[in-house]
Amino acid sequence: MHAFVRAGLAAALFALFPVLALAAEKPFHRDDLADGAIRLEAQIRKDAGTVVKPAATLRREVDTAFQRSDYRLGMTLLGQIVATTPDDAASWLRLARAIRQIWAPSESERTALTERAATAAYIAYQRATARNEEADALVVLSATFADRKIWRPALDALRLSLDLREVAEVRANYERMRDGYGFRLLDYTVDADSASPRACFQFSEGLLSRRADFSPFVTVAGQDKPALSADDKQLCVEGLRHGERYTIGLRAGLPSGVKETLTKRTNTVTFRIK
Repeated sequence: MHAFVRAGLAAALFALFPVLALAAEKPFHRDDLADGAIRLEAQIRKDAGTVVKPAATLRREVDTAFQRSDYRLGMTLLGQIVATTPDDAASWLRLARAIRQIWAPSESERTALTERAATAAYIAYQRATARNEEADALVVLSATFADRKIWRPALDALRLSLDLREVAEVRANYERMRDGYGFRLLDYTVDADSASPRACFQFSEGLLSRRADFSPFVTVAGQDKPALSADDKQLCVEGLRHGERYTIGLRAGLPSGVKETLTKRTNTVTFRIK
């Protein structure tokens, strides 16, 4: 009998494993949101209490609340829906959108609402079973990060949404955000005091790899293949000489470690090492 039970349990776990593996494979994952999802679901179930109305009735009431722009009531009603149908990704996404519409009288409440919207959108993404649902959830999730000026996950979520479904408006938003806050050149310095001077370029994100070949993306006037070194967010042109004048430029396409490349050729820099 025990052997039979163990065999049945093993079969059940084996059947469940593909579902769990599929959920784990979704590319956008954040531990803070995963932990927040557990807390949010528990809070929503507690707030909802015993739900006596059927989901169809609650959805009609949500529609009526939204027609009156009563998003707080809509949030409450959607909380009752997801409390009883927690795997309904569409309702979680609608909840996230409703929360973002709520006016908050204080900065602290606005922050709390934005975090709740982010968590609801993350749950929608993780539980979505269709590509379009995942793409929509990632767009809302990106917006919650942009609201808080947390640009890297905002960009990553939009890029993954575009991987799932190309939408012109989302693409335009992504390109604008990437130009302002994505992988880009921040500054450069010239180390002229050492015995072997060098010029170093500082970027907003880590570079692809120390072992990557960056030579196709760096131009040094008068040199076919300059000596380069990379370290995290810095790329240096090595082996410069005192008394020489240099013109160095970076080409579009220079790779980063965040699946973005330099979007446009930077202005070349010209300097003389004394």
